[in-house]
Amino acid sequence: MHYAICYDLENDRLRDRTAKLLASHGCERIQKSVFVAAAMEKKHIMLLRGSLRRLFARYPLSPADSLILIPLRDEHVTDIEVFGNNNILPVLQEKLLKIVL
Repeated sequence: MHYAICYDLENDRLRDRTAKLLASHGCERIQKSVFVAAAMEKKHIMLLRGSLRRLFARYPLSPADSLILIPLRDEHVTDIEVFGNNNILPVLQEKLLKIVL
């Protein structure tokens, strides 16, 4: 399953650490506060959620802060529309390749 991960965090340190944490878990940045976790297995998304919970326990969220994990099914990748130069489709589509013997 693919995931879009979006956040709006006021604290600069928390925002930087969140971006580094997402990157360390294999997520790809597509905009300043939007990442994509392409073809992430359930165990990996669970590890990511645990890491995010630990980070947010150290740096409590303010009432205006949020992070959203949005699941994207493989079949919906072709429905994504991108306006502008940032094209995440190749990142998602290359993860779809599966070999069945």
